[in-house]
Amino acid sequence: MRTPSTPPDPLAVDVGGLALKHPVMGASGCVAFGRELTRLGIADDLAAIVTPSMTAATRLASERGVLRESASGLLAPTIRPSLGVDRLRPTALPWDREGIPTVVVSLAGTTNGEYAEVAQALRRNSLMRRVAAVEINLACPDAKNSNKPFSHDEFQAAKVVARVREELPRSVPLLAKLSADVTDIAEVARGCVKAGATAIVVGSPLRAISPPHPQSGRIDVSAPAGGISGPAILPITLRAIWDLRSAVLSGRMAPVHLVAVGGISTAGDALGAFAVGATAVQLGTALLHDPSSARTVLDGVRNHLMDNGIESVLDLVGRAHEG
Repeated sequence: MRTPSTPPDPLAVDVGGLALKHPVMGASGCVAFGRELTRLGIADDLAAIVTPSMTAATRLASERGVLRESASGLLAPTIRPSLGVDRLRPTALPWDREGIPTVVVSLAGTTNGEYAEVAQALRRNSLMRRVAAVEINLACPDAKNSNKPFSHDEFQAAKVVARVREELPRSVPLLAKLSADVTDIAEVARGCVKAGATAIVVGSPLRAISPPHPQSGRIDVSAPAGGISGPAILPITLRAIWDLRSAVLSGRMAPVHLVAVGGISTAGDALGAFAVGATAVQLGTALLHDPSSARTVLDGVRNHLMDNGIESVLDLVGRAHEG
């Protein structure tokens, strides 16, 4: 007698080889290494966490960064301290703790060589334990290209992805994180996919500046410039995902899984991201405002599937492009 197969989980997704129990992740820089999630009892609400971007050597910010709230968003400093792989030890990895969700390590650098150095150190020094995938933060300034972000140059972005891909086992999924504020994001993404990226993450905080004081006309020196995130940038994120999905459907670029990050804070936002082409979403600013937002988003997506008789969240992906 044949044993009935277990029906697939309606929320389960695969993002470029990264298997997730549901499509809600924690964005880099907003969930640290997951310890606070376990302390707050909300670790299970996220299918995966993306660590803060790690560099070859630990960097200390020259000035103390200040987070500033803006209309429907959060302005964060561009220059932030980072943990370097030089400080990591195989026996004391910050993400190797019981109860922490699936771990995606974020890499950063100022040259393509530094990205490769970080990836090489992770592999050679046995630092990949419990790491399910790697996300390449391509919003970093390229020191050899007038500090232009890597994600603003299709050739440089692809070169970074290729260097990292060379240093990591082929079995490790590679997510390329791009900025949405570019002229042609499909061109940049296409190069990254050709270079070895298995998924594309869109996007990063958009370049912004703290508003001058209305009386003095001066800009607050504690937060002169940085990146804006939060609900204010959601339409830009959705447009970028739409453009990438359209490029895939038209044959302009190879099929690739997309992840939306930037402004996702409600179930409706997540459903909108799925409709334009995302397979998963990452929450960032929303978690800083309300740590329970991941559960709220996840429950809302689950209820939408049940209420509408939809078998899988994957059935929602790309619906806005139909007809």
